Amino acid sequence: MNFPPLATTTVALTLLGACRPNQPNHPPLLAPSYHHRAIPSGEATDHVPAPKPITTRAPKKPVAVNPIEGPKHPLKARTVTARGIDFSLVTFDRRDHELVVDDQPGGPGSQYDQAEDAGRGHLAAINAGFFTPEGNPLGLVITKGRKRGSINRASFLGTGFFMGPKASLISRTEFLTTQSNPSELLQAGPRLLWSGEMLTGLSDKDHRPRSFLLWDGHDHFALGYAHSASLKGLSEALKSQPLSGLEITYALNLDGGRSSDFWVSPSINGGGFSRNSFFNKDVRNYLVLHHRR
Repeated sequence: MNFPPLATTTVALTLLGACRPNQPNHPPLLAPSYHHRAIPSGEATDHVPAPKPITTRAPKKPVAVNPIEGPKHPLKARTVTARGIDFSLVTFDRRDHELVVDDQPGGPGSQYDQAEDAGRGHLAAINAGFFTPEGNPLGLVITKGRKRGSINRASFLGTGFFMGPKASLISRTEFLTTQSNPSELLQAGPRLLWSGEMLTGLSDKDHRPRSFLLWDGHDHFALGYAHSASLKGLSEALKSQPLSGLEITYALNLDGGRSSDFWVSPSINGGGFSRNSFFNKDVRNYLVLHHRR
């Protein structure tokens, strides 16, 4: 018989189907799916549950746990005596208070005559870095992101750095290695204590007023003024841990002698005083303490 092409194909498929052995009537296998599909009208509706999707759980990642914060150190002024040295200090917690560098680009005395002028309206102020006879910073200074001076790579007066706004003390070697870019920075020295240990080479001569900065390595800081001490004597006295509630781990010397000038606001518990020499001289910059914004 002659069939048109389409009919020929239909007949052939019908004959082949007749020759296949009987097959068990299995329901069609469904691909795993998270969604049920709608069944079109007229389609078989055998109630065979679709296979549950196979899921594999990714291994749990360790959850980072923040270290428990220690108690906050109170903002207060205090006077102590250790190893025959009289100290005036202000202790504070960097989580609540901020220390900034206030530099005078016009040179010493161009804006402030003393620490009280620099600290007015704030909590405390202390003279900070060294400067040349011409009034230029003897080391690197950064205030509000503006750089002045340059890194002092040789002198023992530049062996440490104060960095902000999250206050910390680091060595000159560490700073040169990490190439940090802080918005507040002051280079000074020598380092009086580092990791709780005295450094070699500190002089036991030249007893004079001293300004310094203390840190416990965590959140507690102190601004300090020694009425008369040598560098070695100051280091030994600080190592004896004269401050209750503050473990002195790092101590950085600031400019001293006639430059030493420390003012504490009467708003601070125990404050309301200035410490400086009678022949006090103008300085280039200050560290100023205020409430963290």
